[in-house]
Amino acid sequence: MSIFDESSVEASHNRLASSVSAQVEALAASVDLIRKALLYQDIGRHDPKDHGDYLAVSQLGFRAVNDVGAAMKLLDCGYFVQAASLLRDIAEIGILALHFAVSPRDITLWRSLSGPNQSNKFGPKVLRKGDLQGSYKLAYLDERFRLFSDYGTHPSTTSIVAHHDGAQFHMGPHFNEDIYLSTYRDLADLTWHFTDACGDAYCAIFKITVADILPAETQRFRLAWNGIAPEKPEDTESSLDT
Repeated sequence: MSIFDESSVEASHNRLASSVSAQVEALAASVDLIRKALLYQDIGRHDPKDHGDYLAVSQLGFRAVNDVGAAMKLLDCGYFVQAASLLRDIAEIGILALHFAVSPRDITLWRSLSGPNQSNKFGPKVLRKGDLQGSYKLAYLDERFRLFSDYGTHPSTTSIVAHHDGAQFHMGPHFNEDIYLSTYRDLADLTWHFTDACGDAYCAIFKITVADILPAETQRFRLAWNGIAPEKPEDTESSLDT
């Protein structure tokens, strides 16, 4: 149920499908890799601590996967700011994944905390000053976290652009080709880098690379980068491959 009729907006955005086909493939490849990698570790564990850590890691992965799906739906329906708030969430989980890649034992402590105690220990403000200083992967995710915090999460003047189509302001969902395409590209780029960060964490936590257990899915994921990479592709080597 909805208080708005989004069908015409969604139909208009769906006509742009060919313009975001590479982005959709990158998103699908990323989600498929995360899902299968986590399910691979869904095995019996005699140590309750190890089982609890696995469940915590799975929860983060599944949350991010749901973020991706929800963001895609919100974009299709014309809720651009609300979609951007989920990009912020993906970036924050990615920063946490990078931390677990260098400090996997902290998973136990992280899941034992809640509320301010958890955020004061493991929030982006803290982690960007820790062992990850100088990491280009952290720099990328932190930049997106700040951007989408301002644009998507906090009530700010930055987000006003998402309510204007160049001619008039809109209340409720609306069609906007430029914002739709640019946000879709941001989502695909961020999700790819997030998945890459998760690969680093996966290797540190489970002592095996994703490429070792899912070679075909990893290859699909890496090839998807070619479709969304900027003109001068960055070095994308990670522990997905090593």
